[in-house]
Amino acid sequence: MQIIQFQDLVRRYHSGESFVLFDTETTGLNTFHDDIVEIAGMIWQKNGEMKTFQELISVNMNKMTEGAWKIHQIPREDIEKARPANEVLSDFMKFADSKALIAHNIRFDFDMLNSNLIRNELQPYSNNQVACSLAYAKEQSMPGKLIDLAKHYQVNIKTGNLHRALYDVEVLMQVLNIMMKEHEPADLQYSLIL
Repeated sequence: MQIIQFQDLVRRYHSGESFVLFDTETTGLNTFHDDIVEIAGMIWQKNGEMKTFQELISVNMNKMTEGAWKIHQIPREDIEKARPANEVLSDFMKFADSKALIAHNIRFDFDMLNSNLIRNELQPYSNNQVACSLAYAKEQSMPGKLIDLAKHYQVNIKTGNLHRALYDVEVLMQVLNIMMKEHEPADLQYSLIL
C-alpha cells in the first residue's frame, strides 16, 4: 500500500482525476478474521458527477462482536436478507474500477477489503495507491476522529447516521472538498498542507 502524499492528492484532484471514497462496517476489528457487513463508496472528482455504491452483506451473525454491533447498529434482519459477500464485493470492485481509494483510516478499511476479497476467492484490489484523511489530519495536529474533523471544518453532522458506511463517506467527501478548496495547486508552492 502506497499512501498518496497530500500535495500529490491536491494536484491530482485539481487536474480532474477521480478517486473512490469508501468505508466499511464490520463484524469486528480483526482484518484477517472479521467480515464486512456494509460497504459504501462514492466516486469523487472535481466538478464530476457523483456516483455512489452502498450495500449490506450477509454474514455469520455469530462473528458479530458486541462492540461492533453497538457502533453501527445495523438491524440483524437487514444483514440476514443481504446478498452474499462474493456478489457484493465483486460489484464493488466493478464500481471502483481500480481507482485510487481514499478512506478515513485507510489502513483498516483497505486491509479489511483485501482480506474479505481473498477469503471470498476474489482478486485483491489492484491499485495499491491510497489516500488517508486520518493521516493528513494527524500530520497537521488536527482532530483524528472523522466526526471531530468534520466539526473542525463546520460540516453539519447528523450523529444518528454516523457509523453507517455511506453516511461516513458523504461526511468524508464534504471534509475533503473543503480541504481541496483551501489548497488550490498554486498554494502548494508555499508548502501549505491541510
